[in-house]
Amino acid sequence: MKLFILATLLFLTSWQSEMATASLLVDKAIVIFDEQTDNKLDITVINDDADARLYVKVDAFEVKSPGTMDETLVPFDRTLVPEFIATPNKLVVQPDSKSLVRLMNLIPINDVERIYRINFLPIARPIELEAPQVEGGVRPVLDIIIAYQVLAIVLPRNPVSIPRIERRKTLVTVSNDGNANFLLTRGRQCNPTNATECAELPHKRIYPGNTWTLNLPYDAPFSYDIQTHEGNSPSLFQ
Repeated sequence: MKLFILATLLFLTSWQSEMATASLLVDKAIVIFDEQTDNKLDITVINDDADARLYVKVDAFEVKSPGTMDETLVPFDRTLVPEFIATPNKLVVQPDSKSLVRLMNLIPINDVERIYRINFLPIARPIELEAPQVEGGVRPVLDIIIAYQVLAIVLPRNPVSIPRIERRKTLVTVSNDGNANFLLTRGRQCNPTNATECAELPHKRIYPGNTWTLNLPYDAPFSYDIQTHEGNSPSLFQ
């Protein structure tokens, strides 16, 4: 599940043969690079377990066709000069401690918004530290692992978000004619015959060139907050 963050964050669950108690946290769900910021930003990786070391693998991906059905995470070709890196790509965080992972945008900001996602995945401890097997060679305990995915946005020069929202009865079409994304959040619509009966509407990030359709529960006014790089703008749509 992606926390959008805009939160934007991803939770993964997997099962291992050994219980690993160290708990991973990261201090940011989203980072933004623009002409006013440095080309490097740090993510704090936190191990909030007081006893166990935390082993983390870090992978950065370019996002192709973000926000569409064709969205794809593309790993970087390590034989080429990278355009974006996360370093280190593996780290050990001591119990009840923190470590830093540096994100670096290595190519100049241009006229096109670029999107990256960075996975922070707890990995198995070295084999020499594994707990001994029980009789029969089977460890009966399941290990539930929580991983995070951070969204990194490199804004273009002179970023402009241009939301266009059209509706026909209960069908809403949202598009972005600008060169920078915006986020629809805190969406809400109430029953026109009962003002106490309200529905929360899904949040959605609209990247440049994206079009998104939404079916409203009622043929009635609805509201969204529109978040851009410039701030938040609550809006009511009739």
